Amino acid sequence: MKRTSGFLSAVLVVFTMVISAVMPGSPVSAATSKTPTTNSSAGLGIMPRKNYLINPGDSVSDKLVINNLSPDADLNLSLRMIDFTYTDQTGSPKLYLAQNAPQTPWSLKPFTTLPKTTEVDASGSKTLNYSISIPKNLGAGSYYSAILYEATGANGGNVALNASGVTLVFVSVPGTVKENLTLQKLGAYNSSDNGATGSFVYVDTNQQPQMIAYTLKNTGNVFENPQGTIIVKNMFGHQVATIPTNTVSSLALLGQTRLFTSCIKTVQQKIQLEGGTSTNTSCTNPGLLPGLYSANLDVLYGQNGNQTHEITATAHFWYLPWWFIIIVLIVLLAIAFGIWWLQRKIKGIVKGTSYRAGKGISRRKPKK
Repeated sequence: MKRTSGFLSAVLVVFTMVISAVMPGSPVSAATSKTPTTNSSAGLGIMPRKNYLINPGDSVSDKLVINNLSPDADLNLSLRMIDFTYTDQTGSPKLYLAQNAPQTPWSLKPFTTLPKTTEVDASGSKTLNYSISIPKNLGAGSYYSAILYEATGANGGNVALNASGVTLVFVSVPGTVKENLTLQKLGAYNSSDNGATGSFVYVDTNQQPQMIAYTLKNTGNVFENPQGTIIVKNMFGHQVATIPTNTVSSLALLGQTRLFTSCIKTVQQKIQLEGGTSTNTSCTNPGLLPGLYSANLDVLYGQNGNQTHEITATAHFWYLPWWFIIIVLIVLLAIAFGIWWLQRKIKGIVKGTSYRAGKGISRRKPKK
């Protein structure tokens, strides 16, 4: 009974060691704190984003190119400027569509001159002029709104939303601004839709992590476009990947906690589209071996004419597939059994030696 208890105790000790080994530490240990493509729908092709640098008192004139993707129907559009903010940690904007929506502090609506309506022939294209004028007394910072294109019917009513869209317009007004990005999270990231949704993971037992992600909170008065690199190393300090971050120039808006994701390894695939093909970059299996990994982040941000800021941090994550855990447990159990068996043998030898020694003493004749 005592031998069995000793064996179970050894197994318990080994199991405790395994659990302690796979438990993660703190997720983040911070050392310190372009062209857009055409956005299209079933009936409308537009530029999804416009970026400008405008000095106080200056204005900029630009053109909006609108394509009617329908080969059969003409397109009647109404245009208006609306404000937007962020919906979550991703880049999806939250549009203020109501006519009486309150104006945001970063709105471009008062400074923009825009045509109200236009018509585009079937399979045709239309170019419109518009302008943005920045007042002299407007403070330095970031301002943004969206141009909303709404398809209308012959009687002036709205038609299907798939013939509508928006162009996001961003303006930077130079000068002394408040810039402050703080790191919130850093680590391996699991996603089934290439980063659109997902979650941080610090011990992955199902599949190899394919992405590294981090979140930055913007408490300044300018939107930021942080860029840099992430270096992934294994437990022996060998570098396994160098990952450029934010290659698509995503922005952290005012007040937003923005998620930035990067593939550890990428693969390019051609997608067949109407009228041609497009190349899509997605994450693929990075070929990681089981073990502990570190992700070292180094990103820079800063508006032109202002100080450049740097954020560096290190996070750790485990890749421990179940087959590896089972093998490790079997090996550890075998070692524990070997120790128990060896202890049993040693105890048996010691007991036998003591018995023979005691028997020899009992045969000695007492001295007279």
